[in-house]
This record gives sequence, structure tokens and C-alpha cells, in this order.
Amino acid sequence: MNVVIFGANKLGRSIADWLLNDWHEVSVIDNDELMLKDTEDELGSVAVKGNATHEEILRIAGTSRADIFIAASERESDNMLSCQMAKEVFQVEHTICVIYSEENESLFQLLGIDSVINVTGVSLRSIQENLNVDVTLSLMDIPGPTPSKLISVRISDDSEIIGESLSNLELPTGFSVKMIVRSGAVIDDSIESTILRADDQLVAITDSINLDRLKELFQ
Repeated sequence: MNVVIFGANKLGRSIADWLLNDWHEVSVIDNDELMLKDTEDELGSVAVKGNATHEEILRIAGTSRADIFIAASERESDNMLSCQMAKEVFQVEHTICVIYSEENESLFQLLGIDSVINVTGVSLRSIQENLNVDVTLSLMDIPGPTPSKLISVRISDDSEIIGESLSNLELPTGFSVKMIVRSGAVIDDSIESTILRADDQLVAITDSINLDRLKELFQ
């Protein structure tokens, strides 16, 4: 999954770190050189210097390829504008906007932003829950008499299936695991007997009707 984050502050870096550890592609936009240096020191070469309300900077950061755009800067109006541009100019499927005042929450939702999060009292876990739209991530449609999808399913930290093997689970009919990706390594042998761990990524084929059931099972 490709995620672009506006804001190299502590919140933005925490979200980026969490995503990178989950093997996603991340870019972080900011025009504060000190924050960008901290980002590079902590996370590597993911920083893009510039104003995220400018179309060219969003383009350089890879917003045209992004699955999710997160505006987490400390400038609420810029967060709103950058989310709108990501949605309308670059057709990003899911936008998340951090705000700091309750009175603007309804307005931001009316503007078409998918998730609006009031940062007052919010935790990183709340951001992660909004990002868990990708716990089941569609990779490719497979044509045929019964349309199927190649998907990637991530096992969340508190999933009830941790410590179980696939052979012990009541998986939906038509769901077939082809490989397990664990900490960058691929497991494609004895998959059915492999004991599942948190953050394992399962690459599988399934029909579309099973997606909601799979999300419940692996979260």
C-alpha cells in the first residue's frame, strides 16, 4: 500500500513508522527543515520538502499513486486543503484529516474527506483503526466464471487467530492462501500448518463476498 503523509511532526512520524514497519510505501511532506531532518534520521529517505497544498509537491511525493492520504500537520486549514486536492486532483481513494477544533469537524466531513479525526485526546491507535480499511487489501481482480480477487490480509496485533494454524481455522469457502509474508521473508511451504503471528501478511485468492468475513476474522 502507498501512503502519503502531510506533516513531519511527532504524530506524522509515528504514523509513518508504524506503516513502514508493516512494509508499506510511505512519503512524508513538510517544509520544516528540522522536522524533515528528524524524519530522515528516524525513518530513512521518505521525506519530501515543500508545501502539501501545492499540486507539484503532492505529485513529487507520489500522491497520484497513493491509496491513502493523511493530513496530520498542525495547520488545520492546510490539512483540509491538501486532503481536498488529494481527493479531487489525484483521485486518492481514502483521505484522513487531523483537526484540532470540534466546531470544524462537520464542515470537513461535508467537504468529502473520508475520515476526520479530532486530535484532542486522540491516540495513535485511533489513527491505526482508521487505516485498517486495508486489513484486507485488494491487489488484483481475477476474471473468470466466478470473479475472484488476489488480496493481502494483515493479522492485527489483537487478533484471536494468533497462535493458530490455518488448518485449525474455519475459513470461508473459496479462500485460498498462497503465501505468508513475515518480516520480509516469504513462507510458501507447509502454509496450512504454519503458526500465525501478529503482523503476518497473507497473500490469498478469494471471491468478493468473503471480504467482510475475512476482515472480521483477521482483525
